[in-house]
Amino acid sequence: MKRPFSQFLRLVWIDSRLEQGTINRSDIAAAFGMSIPQASNDLKAYQTDHPNRIEYDHRAKTYQRPHRTKPAYPQHLRLQVQTTVHAVNTHREAAQ
Repeated sequence: MKRPFSQFLRLVWIDSRLEQGTINRSDIAAAFGMSIPQASNDLKAYQTDHPNRIEYDHRAKTYQRPHRTKPAYPQHLRLQVQTTVHAVNTHREAAQ
């Protein structure tokens, strides 16, 4: 499914975070300055596009990557998006 560019960037960011460990809705909402319901929509979109690459841990209430699965997006793309999101958030915090 073709997704809007902004959502595609968020899905790549989610993939990057899953590679590092776990993620939840509030992580996405904080990183992108969005609502929890929109973050939920992005997690659902990631699950739809990559159903075998994400699972929910009911105890921890977080999402994680199942063992022995590979990231959905190439490393260079994940790193670029992660760096960009970090830079934008750093700029936004400094401007406040």
